[in-house]
Amino acid sequence: MTLFDVAVVGLGPAGRSLAHRLAAAGLEVLGVDPHPGRSWAQTLGGWRRQLPAWLPADVVATTAHDPQIRAADSYPIRDEYAILDNDAVRLATTLERVTVEEQVLGDDDVAALRQRARMVVDARGARPAGSGGDVPHQTAHGILVPPEVAEKVLCGAEAVLMDWRPFDGAARWGVTSPTFLYVIPMPDGRVLLEETCLAGAPGLSQGELRRRLLRRLELSGLGGDQVSGAEVERVSIPLVRRGGHIQGVMRFGAAGQQNNPFSGYTFFASLSAVDGVVAQAVRGELPGRDQPLFVRRRALHGVLNLSPDDTYALFDAFGRLSPAHQRAVLDADTPGANLVAAMARQFTLMPLARGLGLARATLLP
Repeated sequence: MTLFDVAVVGLGPAGRSLAHRLAAAGLEVLGVDPHPGRSWAQTLGGWRRQLPAWLPADVVATTAHDPQIRAADSYPIRDEYAILDNDAVRLATTLERVTVEEQVLGDDDVAALRQRARMVVDARGARPAGSGGDVPHQTAHGILVPPEVAEKVLCGAEAVLMDWRPFDGAARWGVTSPTFLYVIPMPDGRVLLEETCLAGAPGLSQGELRRRLLRRLELSGLGGDQVSGAEVERVSIPLVRRGGHIQGVMRFGAAGQQNNPFSGYTFFASLSAVDGVVAQAVRGELPGRDQPLFVRRRALHGVLNLSPDDTYALFDAFGRLSPAHQRAVLDADTPGANLVAAMARQFTLMPLARGLGLARATLLP
């Protein structure tokens, strides 16, 4: 029986990219996935600066400069937000040097792979830790429209990362769960308009998100034939991983630590982490116990427990942070001390009552 250097379970965007780079480094790699040749339907968007040098430039389909955060005002994020061409990413991350086995593996099967590989990586994607209403999820419902239709929402911006203003035009959120509008240009020339629940236990339903999206667009002058029949995108991502640590198994991608309580999971965070995992594997270092940053766990706890208007104030303060502090909050690999410093600055920019609400939601059990 062949002893592999690394086994990667799950060959979606994150697992495939990692397996490709491990093989390119000269390692013997086993990739396991029930459908390794399947296409990817999800939108792959994130910060262009996170793309590794080994990925060819033509994988970027569209780029938006200075996407906006909207709350009490509109704030530009001084960065480039890119959307990838999924097919181009697949071509750039070939598996020709990877031994691929097509099968479904459960947790026990993943653990058993330690008999066949020195290092095992679980890249099967996010799976909830628990069941029912106690599982925090990020959910979203979006439609794809022509750019001339989306302009009524963009109002001159190239993209809107988050529009936290109440969907129904009210002056404040009140008691309802807050959601935001995400607006980005897509590779085929259309624009995605997506109503998103950042974190909920449970996340808001597709029906409620669609209702809010259509109401928000109606208030912007969009309705009827302009949005009826539009292609739909649906998102549901568990925010807490299931299962305990398996000795010798590293979680990666949406199953790992590339998740951010303020912006959710992005494939770009996985891409930026690939080279570090490859270097670890080349050195022959076995993965230790996952050590997710305590501060990020508390941040997710805080986001889940904030009142709607405190959430609005939190992201309005985020819009007024310096570019360096904004990056510290948004990037999944920010060191804990830097993240605490950025969050502390964000706290000082909030009205006192709202800041105390944030502290209470974050620190209390």
